[in-house]
Amino acid sequence: MFVEPIGQQIAVCSFDEAARLTLLDKNFWNVISIHGPRDLKAQLRLAKTVHYSCFDDIEEEDSTFYRSPRTADVAGIFAHIRSLGVGPPAPPLMVHCQQGISRSTAVALAWIYGQLPAKHDRAARSIDLILEVRPQARPNQLVLAFGLAQFMESSEARRLAHRMTSEPRFMRNQFRGPM
Repeated sequence: MFVEPIGQQIAVCSFDEAARLTLLDKNFWNVISIHGPRDLKAQLRLAKTVHYSCFDDIEEEDSTFYRSPRTADVAGIFAHIRSLGVGPPAPPLMVHCQQGISRSTAVALAWIYGQLPAKHDRAARSIDLILEVRPQARPNQLVLAFGLAQFMESSEARRLAHRMTSEPRFMRNQFRGPM
């Protein structure tokens, strides 16, 4: 979907949808591929670029049994996105995880937020846009906080991530299964 306010084509999708889209749009998408350590790593040979990041979909920073997202994981994702250039047009961006609902929407939401002008309704506008791109979004709060920290101080990013993920439309999506 072309996100007009930031002038960029963005897709947020599942593992399977990413494979289909890169087959349909050969050498078009710059992909952020997020997988857990026990998940298959997507083979997206027809993507323009692929950046792989490996962490589980959990919101705990120190987990005993799962690979928690870390600041460095998300910073690496954003470094890759920035390395693509700015355009115009901005390079097309696809972010995917296993189901395309939590980790990927958090990354895309933070990216959209960072590209919008700094206005009082920036967070609300970002939420509206991510729900247009991926209506079933329920962003991972920890990943979102690390993503927002690319654009602001870390403690402010954590507060904003909490406020954003508490948005009623995201909360409703918590009780729906994958679509």
